[in-house]
Amino acid sequence: MRPSHSVAQCTLVLCFLFPSSVEHEPPEEDICNERSCYPATGNLLIGRKKSLSATSTCGLHGRQRYCIVSHLEEQTKCFYCDSRTEWKPNREPYKLSHRIENVVSESYEDRNRNWWQSENGVQNVSIRLDLEAEFHFTHLIITFKSFRPAAMIIERSADYAKTWTPYRYFAYDCQNTFPNIPERPPKKHTDVICTRRYSDVAPSTGGEVRLLVYKVISPHIPTENPYADEIANLLKVTNIRINFTKLHTLGDDLLDYRPEIDEKYYYAIYELVVRGSCSCYGHAQRCIPMDNAARVSVPYRADMVHGRCECTHNTKGLNCEQCMDFFNDLPWRPAIGDDSNECKRCECSGHAARCHFDRAVYQASGFVSGGVCDECLHNTQGKNCEQCKPYFYRNPDRPITDPYVCLPCKCDKTGSLNDGICEGEEDSERGLVAGKCYCKSNVEGPWQVSNFGAIPDSNLRCDHCKNGFWKLTADDPNGCRPCSCNLLGSFNNEGCNKQTGECLCKQLVTGDACDKCLPEHYGLSDDLYGCKPCDCDLGGSVDNHCDVITGQCKCRRNFSGRRCDTAESAYYCPSINHYTLEAEEADITDVSI
Repeated sequence: MRPSHSVAQCTLVLCFLFPSSVEHEPPEEDICNERSCYPATGNLLIGRKKSLSATSTCGLHGRQRYCIVSHLEEQTKCFYCDSRTEWKPNREPYKLSHRIENVVSESYEDRNRNWWQSENGVQNVSIRLDLEAEFHFTHLIITFKSFRPAAMIIERSADYAKTWTPYRYFAYDCQNTFPNIPERPPKKHTDVICTRRYSDVAPSTGGEVRLLVYKVISPHIPTENPYADEIANLLKVTNIRINFTKLHTLGDDLLDYRPEIDEKYYYAIYELVVRGSCSCYGHAQRCIPMDNAARVSVPYRADMVHGRCECTHNTKGLNCEQCMDFFNDLPWRPAIGDDSNECKRCECSGHAARCHFDRAVYQASGFVSGGVCDECLHNTQGKNCEQCKPYFYRNPDRPITDPYVCLPCKCDKTGSLNDGICEGEEDSERGLVAGKCYCKSNVEGPWQVSNFGAIPDSNLRCDHCKNGFWKLTADDPNGCRPCSCNLLGSFNNEGCNKQTGECLCKQLVTGDACDKCLPEHYGLSDDLYGCKPCDCDLGGSVDNHCDVITGQCKCRRNFSGRRCDTAESAYYCPSINHYTLEAEEADITDVSI
């Protein structure tokens, strides 16, 4: 029978501060709205018997005899252990089973009816609890049926048993058992020390070991920040391991080596309680069952402490350890006291559903905003999806939140610089026009301007050669090659055919390169016909040919002027009626017939 409360008990207390996480019933109202909140605590072993393991258990391979020192006054001192089957009350051999799951009491009556027991004489034995998620560990209570260990270590892991960190060492003789561990009061919360107060040989049964990791901070250890990571990490666990390293004996084992001497030396535990709650970093007030993707399969029980937090404050994850996909404008932080440290929504201009936090962006903003939008839609880009992607430009007539704010560039890649990328945004101060194409040097594509800003003309988008150039090609850095035609003499002053390079002369121009005026013409220019007629004076000029540059005609003697239509000084040009004949004044006497 388990001893009554009058039996001497021993209590181990290790105290650390953490936000109020004592056992409580969750309130009806949602207290998480504007402050930190925490789920109720409970026994983490309830519903997790299969997650407990021990490196040594009596009777797993057959009946094994053991004896009880505390029963010296009784006739029956020795009993049998047979753990090949599960424990069942009042039925042999089931009631002889002392597997590790017996330490989980599901009712008050179970607490002294069964127990776990190691094999006889085995010094090094470990009990391990593997949790399916990260939990907030508050305290541990071990009630022994046997002597308490002469030496033991309680360890924790926060990375699913990849690494282990000791909470504390316990030994009847710390100096010889753990010579490298200091035996003194801790100077800071993370100090690992050895203590002998809880390893006495008495009592022989019913002794308790308690490890408390919450409630109040030791007044002997100064704390600048009770919410510092080093303190919070003391409560964060995914695994707990209890290592028994040395048995208490009465000394007869040193003189007598018979196997039956060890029959009374073993570790036995009536009850193990590991209390805590799901670890939610102050962002949840209740927890829910895990899904099928849990690391450790745990059957559902209504009275168990579940492992998945029901997150608030725009957080997510098993432990609310991340911000939700669209709430990463500030770094994730645990809720502390009256500060919920709620995750802040990203500003993505309506073009993204996810974002991530970038510390460099956060620092550059003066610690105001660190959200960077992911997978911007609607042809946008930028940390806030506030820009149009390359090959698109912002329509100045639409707000940035419009799904059609970014229009495709109209630039012809063959004749444009930068592979056809146009100007992305309007900026009158810098003279930038949204959607403007930048043509290669021998290519053109002017723009039209409307009431809605600059828009491209579909026929003028860096898609044809300038006048005087031909053969638009992508591999030509200038876009087009120069014509061999004279621009002034070419039709419409365009030089040559922009596809074939052939020269097409104006009406009064000739030559393979359209660089000459027709005979009797001069003055090659951008005139509609290209040249002007010589128009030499018929009377004053030798012929109708003139100088092709100046248009000067070849004059007869005593004539001058470009057209040879002016008499030189001291000369005149009689008019057509200069000589006249009046019939009535005629003298016909000398006329012979």
